[in-house]
Amino acid sequence: MRLYRLMRKPPWFLSVSTWIRKDDNPIKAGTEARNPKNIILLEAQYGSLSTKLKMILPLAKMFKSILVNMRKSAKSIIHNPKIGKRRISLKDLEGLEKIAKENGVSTLGYTKVNPNHIFKNFEILYDNAIMLTMEMDKNLMAKGEGQESMNEIMRTYDGLGRVVNIMADYLRSKGYNCHASPAFGGDINTVPTAQDAGLGCIGKNGILISPEFGPSLRLAAVFVDIENLPFSKENEHEWITDFCESCNLCVKNCPAQAIYTKPTYNDQGGRVFIDPLKCIDPFSKGCSMCVTSCVFTSGKYDKIKSVYEQKNERASH
Repeated sequence: MRLYRLMRKPPWFLSVSTWIRKDDNPIKAGTEARNPKNIILLEAQYGSLSTKLKMILPLAKMFKSILVNMRKSAKSIIHNPKIGKRRISLKDLEGLEKIAKENGVSTLGYTKVNPNHIFKNFEILYDNAIMLTMEMDKNLMAKGEGQESMNEIMRTYDGLGRVVNIMADYLRSKGYNCHASPAFGGDINTVPTAQDAGLGCIGKNGILISPEFGPSLRLAAVFVDIENLPFSKENEHEWITDFCESCNLCVKNCPAQAIYTKPTYNDQGGRVFIDPLKCIDPFSKGCSMCVTSCVFTSGKYDKIKSVYEQKNERASH
């Protein structure tokens, strides 16, 4: 039996649904919503137990911090002003972005949440999303399987878990409603939502590829009912999808052959880029080849785009 399919939601004390009230009118998952992958149960069932313990024990303090902040994200919705301000002042928005950057956020974007990006049987309080990225150190990730790359992965999970709560505290202090959604144990599929926010484009590895960091990042969100956010109206990075079709470096370099050459589709019609059962064992050891093998990790986004456009122009003549 695949244990990771038994628990589709966080336990009650970490779930925002525990503190949502009937008069909150939460937004439910759409008809094409997908089930989340429970990474903890996946790691528990597959791979070497001794390797897992060796990797996880040094991270015990960080895991505790992640869980503490998951609970705060969920429970703190009880502190929303409820009849909160629906329009944010430029001063408050600039203050929010400043606090985010001071606490490790790399880039921010704004979008309306597609209900199909909410995980199946999950719910969120508000459907206007502030999407956040946090860069992972590409030099540490390039070290491959091992403690250093795993530490960096978990550092960003922990960092995003902290910062969404800091941002939520700020918003509530200014009279706005919000719902913090951390990177670890979040409520939505953050990758397509970040793409909708114009922060990058989904690569063949299933990760958001951003112009600044390539796929070397993690994502989180803060949901609000603020109506005048600077929502993204278009995504200038969609050319990456076509580029990935002819690149395939992540496919070739994946040690578990877990990345599909062509994305498959799940029962809900959503695209699936990676076989989680193949991926989980090397991932549990700190594998990051899908990140480090990507040409965009070099930070040369503009050069790659220029070469791509020149190649397409020559092909059209």
